[in-house]
Amino acid sequence: MISTSISQTGNTGLSFLKFGVGARSLAMGEAFVALAGDPAGTYYNPATITTDATAHLLFMHNEGVQDTKTDYLASITGWKDFSFGLSVNKTSINNIPLRSTPGEPLGMFEAQNASIGLSSAYKVNPSFSVGVTGKFLYEKIYVDDASGYAIDFGALYKSPWKARFGLSVSNIGSMNKLLNESTKLPLIIRAGTSYDYLFDMVPLDVRMNGEIVSLPRESKTHLHIGTETEFKNMLALRFGYQTGYENKNFSAGIGIRSSIFRFDYAYVPYKYNFGSGHIFSLEIQFQ
Repeated sequence: MISTSISQTGNTGLSFLKFGVGARSLAMGEAFVALAGDPAGTYYNPATITTDATAHLLFMHNEGVQDTKTDYLASITGWKDFSFGLSVNKTSINNIPLRSTPGEPLGMFEAQNASIGLSSAYKVNPSFSVGVTGKFLYEKIYVDDASGYAIDFGALYKSPWKARFGLSVSNIGSMNKLLNESTKLPLIIRAGTSYDYLFDMVPLDVRMNGEIVSLPRESKTHLHIGTETEFKNMLALRFGYQTGYENKNFSAGIGIRSSIFRFDYAYVPYKYNFGSGHIFSLEIQFQ
């Protein structure tokens, strides 16, 4: 009973696979399926990890609601028309009451989820890229655990007029049984666009993003929109909005960048007195 109630939400489980990663993307409402060259693409769309020969390393820490903590580590690098990525995603929920009957809890326990992913992207031509990620999945609830696998697919098209179009399908796979019950993975389909507008008179870049996110196994559809305004390629201000969620919609954040690193912060307020999420990311670029 304990395992089923925590690992399953709605018609699917492993809810951590639905949590966005990277403070930059979370500040922009997770409208990220069409943005290229960011290690967070290992989560949103493997086709977007196409980069040059430099290597990028991203680390994110998220102190969520109800004692939920998420750490995400991702790295991408390129070689000729190929790009490769490695990602580790770990989420833990602490201080869960252990009960066998109604009344005072017998104690507290922890639930853990993790995934390790290997990504690869191929630039078919200067305008079109495809990518795939293979993931090993693990979940542990109290003393019971299970493992499984999942595959993500993605595509990215860059138009001549500074617009990009992205499509990804995530979490095609299965899990072993946990207490005689297999957890269904949350299938996620993302389709969206991103447009860059560069001002001629001032050193200001504006990036506008929008996407549709479908969870067919849960019969849910969400709209994600986000903007990023960057001054002199150094200081960024970000806003995002999401529809269809019970406990969140608005997000905001900032970013500070130098030639070798970028620091990002995202603020995600939750409804119904759940508090707020404060997400921090650090990205390092190796020349």
